[in-house]
Amino acid sequence: MSRLQSNFACLLLCSSFCGLVSAEAKYKSADEAFGVGAVFYNSRNFEASREPFEAALKMAPDDKFRLKVYEALIPSYRLLRDSDKMIRACEFIIENSDRSAQQSLTRTSLLGFVYQRGLTDDLIKAHEKRLKKDKDDRTSLYILSELYARVKRDPQKAIEYTNRLSKVDGNDDAPVDVLQSGNLARQYTSARQYKEAAELYEKIAPLDEKLAAWHWKEAAQSWLKLGDEKKALAAAKKSLESEPEARNDQLAHFWHRGLGDVLLATGEARLAVGHFEKAIELTKIEGYIKSTKESLAEAREKAGL
Repeated sequence: MSRLQSNFACLLLCSSFCGLVSAEAKYKSADEAFGVGAVFYNSRNFEASREPFEAALKMAPDDKFRLKVYEALIPSYRLLRDSDKMIRACEFIIENSDRSAQQSLTRTSLLGFVYQRGLTDDLIKAHEKRLKKDKDDRTSLYILSELYARVKRDPQKAIEYTNRLSKVDGNDDAPVDVLQSGNLARQYTSARQYKEAAELYEKIAPLDEKLAAWHWKEAAQSWLKLGDEKKALAAAKKSLESEPEARNDQLAHFWHRGLGDVLLATGEARLAVGHFEKAIELTKIEGYIKSTKESLAEAREKAGL
């Protein structure tokens, strides 16, 4: 090596070392680094927020602090070409958050991200590999249960992983997870396991007043598909006694329409009329309006109206 090359190599080494030292010395604490990142984050300069947030991550005193940092890093990681950091951040949040809503929203973000990147099958392989090492890996079960339900549309797989997740989460003293059970019931319906769906919907219906009307309606429809009109009507009446579906107009349309269908099929055509009329008011989708008007006409005819 020539003297010039040697001097140049030393210069590069010194520059790299100085850069590392300045980066280490740039922030005195995780809190300070996080504060700098937050300034960029709040101005929606997510790319600029990444460096101070990652510095905060390295200096984080515990997982509680890391959870806060990873949550803040999600918008900047979403912009990277490399997907690994985004996936790891989401997995960390799911593993360490004690808030079910945060876990659920993070899982939704993760599944949307990998779907857009064409990485769905890679995520499946990664988590099924984790399950081979630990069959009770909650994070993997949690991700795969929703992935097969919402993305891959495989009801049997979704049922399998959701049941395994319930066993990992459950104990005799723990309250029933209404949202998770509702997802499982929906998969039973998709798999045409209507008895299991109806029974599970009836189990969770009394546990959440805001969802009770919907869950009783779903139970009624499942019983009707089994040909049990008595149980279908009983569930429909429970739905009518509950606080009406009010999350949004489209869901309210489906609620009224579903109840109308059950009531019409079980000899309560006069009661069905009002629900079909209300369902028509609550949607702007022409196809739904047309089919509901057809059911309304049938109900009016059978009711003698």
